[in-house]
Amino acid sequence: MVQSVIGVCTILVVVLNITNGFQAPVRSAAHGERVRAQSVTQSSVEENVQTAGGLVDMEAYAAGYFTVMSEVPCKVCSSAEGSLPSDLVGSYFRSGPAMFSAGSLPPPRTSIIQPKQPPLPDGQDEDRMVTHPFEGDGAVLALTFNDAHSVTARFRFVRTNAFTNERKKGKRLYSGMDYTRSSDKGQPNDFPVPLYKHHLMSGLNKKRKNTSNTRSVYWSKKLLTLWEGG
Repeated sequence: MVQSVIGVCTILVVVLNITNGFQAPVRSAAHGERVRAQSVTQSSVEENVQTAGGLVDMEAYAAGYFTVMSEVPCKVCSSAEGSLPSDLVGSYFRSGPAMFSAGSLPPPRTSIIQPKQPPLPDGQDEDRMVTHPFEGDGAVLALTFNDAHSVTARFRFVRTNAFTNERKKGKRLYSGMDYTRSSDKGQPNDFPVPLYKHHLMSGLNKKRKNTSNTRSVYWSKKLLTLWEGG
């Protein structure tokens, strides 16, 4: 019974520590005090969080959550160390959140609409940051094992409506996952015409943000990406 209670407490401490580390910056007058308080809290928790192998390396865990500023259309890679099994043939797909600072992947230069704000690294503009890493736009990493000598790698963001809209504007337009796009008075249009698109009109805004960042499923000759809402 005592071991069960200790186990539950340890899990709660780990979850709280992870959540605290990934929260977006919060406006405060005493910025220095907030930073010091967060550092003290994180350090004290890390000292008490232990696993069977020792202390949890929170910095290594957090390193997996940062905005990827570019895509990889196609790149052939070879084994840098060791060797690949000769019978390992096929494709591996991995989905996950990869855009935490909204609009940080600019559209092609040939696009008519170009964002007014440039891409920014995580943390430089709190208004563009997600409130939790699980609300980041999803991307898919594909690894195709051709033979025992090479692997073809591809990395691409999922073109959801929310991702495309924020990419055009270069800023955050949705409060979070499953939210509709904000339709503030006087919000500019996506296109240089005197009309509003359906999803921008007040009362008709039905398209919610689909993060598409949980996993990939190959179904009926199509690669589908899922999210917490379906």
